[in-house]
Amino acid sequence: MLVQKLNNHKVRIVFMFALSLMLTIGSVIASAKDYKLTMPPTEHSVIGDFVFIFKGDSVYYEWKNSGGTHGVGFGVYYFDGQSSTLIANKTAGSGNGGAWDSFTAPYTGNYFLKANCGGEGQTGCKGSGFIRYEL
Repeated sequence: MLVQKLNNHKVRIVFMFALSLMLTIGSVIASAKDYKLTMPPTEHSVIGDFVFIFKGDSVYYEWKNSGGTHGVGFGVYYFDGQSSTLIANKTAGSGNGGAWDSFTAPYTGNYFLKANCGGEGQTGCKGSGFIRYEL
């Protein structure tokens, strides 16, 4: 009887350890994913995929130009199902300029990265950026 209880106790400990390890690895992998966006020189504006983020999560976003002729304004938007709201934005300088920032998500829902080349309708920008969130 004592051996059976000891074995059940060991099994529970091994199971709890394995489960906690899987959850830890899963959360590290999930938080490390970058949702990328690229701008070719023929486009004025590009919009990235939706990223579902929970209120209170830390959001990091970045843009790096690759020799473009204009600066790139970029930002993270929240989409509530009907309209988009700019949450945070930066400008990456022309040439090989870059910029980044982070914020705490004010809402639970879909966010996306959007980048605009120079002024109204300008093209000639090249670069890429990404949005990442961490629990």
